[in-house]
Amino acid sequence: MKIPTPALTVSAVLVAALTAMSSTAAAAPSQRPAAVPAQRPAAPVQAPASAHGPQGKVIIDTDMGQLNDDAAAMFMLRNADPRSVLGVTIVAGNTWAEEGTAYALRQLELIGERRIPVVVGAGEPLNAARAATLPAEEKLFGNVEYMGAFSRKRPESYLKLGSAPYGGYPKSRPSREAAADFIVDQVKKNPGQVTLFVLGPATNVALAVKTHPEIVPLVKEVIYMGGAIDIPGNTSPAAEFNWWFDPEAIKMTLRTPFKKQTVVPNDIAERVFYTKKEYDRIVAGPETPLKKMYKDLHGPRFERNPQSSSFVWDALTAGIYLRPDIATKVEERFIDVDDTYGPDYGRAIGYGESRRRSFSDPGNFPAGTQKVRILFDVNRDAFWNLYIDLMRR
Repeated sequence: MKIPTPALTVSAVLVAALTAMSSTAAAAPSQRPAAVPAQRPAAPVQAPASAHGPQGKVIIDTDMGQLNDDAAAMFMLRNADPRSVLGVTIVAGNTWAEEGTAYALRQLELIGERRIPVVVGAGEPLNAARAATLPAEEKLFGNVEYMGAFSRKRPESYLKLGSAPYGGYPKSRPSREAAADFIVDQVKKNPGQVTLFVLGPATNVALAVKTHPEIVPLVKEVIYMGGAIDIPGNTSPAAEFNWWFDPEAIKMTLRTPFKKQTVVPNDIAERVFYTKKEYDRIVAGPETPLKKMYKDLHGPRFERNPQSSSFVWDALTAGIYLRPDIATKVEERFIDVDDTYGPDYGRAIGYGESRRRSFSDPGNFPAGTQKVRILFDVNRDAFWNLYIDLMRR
């Protein structure tokens, strides 16, 4: 099932807002590669977990999986304040949109949350030929480590997946509205209050700002999980998965003049490790629906291998939103994405200050690029205290 996008006339405002942005698009869903254990730096923290507090309204745009990093971010934001979550919009990436829809609906049902709408969005990247060209792409540019949704056939319905979701198929239904329209409507209803969490490919947000550029100044902040800034990619040697899936979409959104943009790249996301120590803290004590989910879905892995570890990726976006003091190293850079079809397709390019480039002169950076905040380090203990507190609710 493909969700049609309304065809709207691009106004002069759009031209101004999206100058130098790419008009083509390509993206693809998938799951991220397994983590490799590494040293886990930690700094003691005394701040109570109760210090977290919502800072407005949020929309969670996600390629949802079953108790994966996207789900963890959703649970963190919902458990911090259910009223702050306006909706969960689904995009293809780690999973097909049909899979992500079923997983989001069912996981919210399992914790008794039926108020938050789940809205289906883009089922393919902006570049409609992307899937067809992947075999040639691998021959030309090298094997892709992780292909997400592209690695399997797309389901015909969120109620007809390859296998039923954990807990069975959802009883509730997704919203009839398309995700891009939902984003536009909610931003207009809550001007200056909405933070967009872009946890998968940026296709839905790109469609929203391309068709309705008037919402750009009304968005409070955009927080992305994606990109490999100063390190190799985790899908291709050049690119991180989310941005590899739809380079045209993320280039468009990063070049949109939002008031504030924050990127949580693989540079930090692949240096924070979820281990049995954290799992044991989550599941300790009286059982809750979310703890049961952890026991059923994560428990077997730690039983097989108590030394197992994985990355937390998207959960870091919720962490720094709810507790900004968790961030210990943030840099500002002008950032771009290579959308030229070649070995660097999807590569993140960050331009910082140097002897030749100064932030005081935007002309020192590629035309159309915007200055964003990039997270490079966090206080591990503070993050885990927050994460575990919210998952135990």
